[in-house]
Amino acid sequence: MSEFCRQVLELDPGIRFAGVANKNGRLAAARYRKGVVPLLDKSRLELSVVQSAIRFNTRESFEQELGKALYTITTYERVKRATVPIHDDKKRLLLVSFDITARPGPIIRKKILPLIEEKLRGA
Repeated sequence: MSEFCRQVLELDPGIRFAGVANKNGRLAAARYRKGVVPLLDKSRLELSVVQSAIRFNTRESFEQELGKALYTITTYERVKRATVPIHDDKKRLLLVSFDITARPGPIIRKKILPLIEEKLRGA
């Protein structure tokens, strides 16, 4: 998973962080772009990941009517963050943070989702 996080970071210069967590919010792997100073310390990052997993898990209750969630994006004053489900049997989540000037929607649709699909086909 660390290699996958590296591949995500290389997709776009606006990506600051990539991490993969299980459905309970436990990080399996995480990487920062070279030179990035994390905005959250390790314990706050872990709490944030757990909260992201909880929020994403609540969306599953609407899947029958709305379909599977593809991703969510939250914009903060200093960073943009996205949660992208990896629709495999492990129900993992890809957590990505972006520079505030980045455009996460197109990056996710055109670069990250195809990478996930490629990895799932090769898994």
